[in-house]
Amino acid sequence: MAKPKIFKTGGRPHLQYGGQVGANLNYFIYLNGLQKDISVGYQGGLFMRVSRKRIFAQFEVNMLRSTVHITNGIFNNQFGQNVSYDKLKFKYYSVGIPLILGGYALKKPLYKLRMYGGFEAQFITKTNAYINSNNKGYHTLNRNEKREILRPAQANFLMGTGMDIAMFIFDVKYSAGMCSFFREDYRTQTNLFQFTVGMIF
Repeated sequence: MAKPKIFKTGGRPHLQYGGQVGANLNYFIYLNGLQKDISVGYQGGLFMRVSRKRIFAQFEVNMLRSTVHITNGIFNNQFGQNVSYDKLKFKYYSVGIPLILGGYALKKPLYKLRMYGGFEAQFITKTNAYINSNNKGYHTLNRNEKREILRPAQANFLMGTGMDIAMFIFDVKYSAGMCSFFREDYRTQTNLFQFTVGMIF
């Protein structure tokens, strides 16, 4: 009896998993267009990919660390006991969980070119926040003050491209936030660029 086509060579789903590390760059763009805050950081994570012929689905769990400096009197220039500031510095750690679907624009035994899109949920796990005041130096925000500024999660739309060279992978991703970590009204959604390298185990 002939085997169904799905079990013939090239038709069977192929499972891969591996790890990746890299850097991220996040633009926070204000509605008034007068300022762009830039957050830079690093990241690492694991992925699992299921592919069949020229399509694939991929699930990832990534840890991200970023730092951002906010100036020009955002958040009404005041925190807690009427503490005014000139600069606000955030260091935050988050977990990103993207689910992506894509296809192979080019698929060779030792080289593959991928293009994909999807959605990502991102959760803040830890935050350090400081404000720099002319009169009082640095003030560390307490837990309640940070809760007034930050939301615990955001959702992103993600797209990207990457290539596999033998067991090594290289990716460039862009994600736009559908909501922001920051509660104030002057900030638009985040624009996150990720540059990663990794290996298929």
